[in-house]
Amino acid sequence: MRNPTRRNRNIGTKKSGYSQDNSLVIPERADDYKVYWERLNDPAICPITIGDNKITILIEPTRQGFVHACTPNDIIKVIELIPEENLENVEIIILRQPKKKEEIISPVWGRFIYYADLGRYTGSAIIIEAQPINNVMKWDSKLTPFYQKELDSLRSHGHAVKQVKRGWEIHTTPETVRHTQLYRTLPHEYGHAEDYIKNYIDPAIEAKTEEEDEYISKVFDSKPWLDKEEYANRYAREFYDKNLKAGHLPFDRIVDKEFFKKYGINEEWFSENTYER
Repeated sequence: MRNPTRRNRNIGTKKSGYSQDNSLVIPERADDYKVYWERLNDPAICPITIGDNKITILIEPTRQGFVHACTPNDIIKVIELIPEENLENVEIIILRQPKKKEEIISPVWGRFIYYADLGRYTGSAIIIEAQPINNVMKWDSKLTPFYQKELDSLRSHGHAVKQVKRGWEIHTTPETVRHTQLYRTLPHEYGHAEDYIKNYIDPAIEAKTEEEDEYISKVFDSKPWLDKEEYANRYAREFYDKNLKAGHLPFDRIVDKEFFKKYGINEEWFSENTYER
């Protein structure tokens, strides 16, 4: 028979709801329907034209201890190497400063957004995130084959990779971050854009019925994350190898002071010497 005086061993634990209000989560706002990466803080706006395609570059100011490793001029030079048929797949490029909780919970080099609502600007977007200066990323010791390849890739970009007692430490510098984001992340996200257009949008346009359209959407949405990543990785790898062989990549950092002045861009957002960590 149950003893009512016996203390419930779930009291004070997560099973009873204890401390759930203190969970570290990225806050949501009730006054709009935007995802956190759509809320930009006073970005510089740089409209550019490459071929027949108009692209808008939005640049958020960095906060202390962070740097945009790639300049807008670096990014423009790489975009100019993207095949013409893929250029129209991306309308907006965002150099974004992550908030503190986002840095802890969901740190990324970049991301592709099928549709970003930035108020005045909407459409498909690639986000390249500012990174902590001289950061140390920590990975678990047990890596899947996919993440083992990722680790090897980061090592090839110049990051110092060290095996420690509890896993791996990846020591970054602004220069190694630039290599990763400019030559890997940016074309990788263009690969995601091509996958989305080629394997969802184009077939959906050809759909004869609403049921067929829904089926195409369901198939694409159910595509494994790993398959999507492999597709984007292959696109980025082939892009880099082709342009390396042609002598287009890599190239020295480009800082166009006239471009910065024209669009109100602060050069300090791109300088590792501006802040002390």
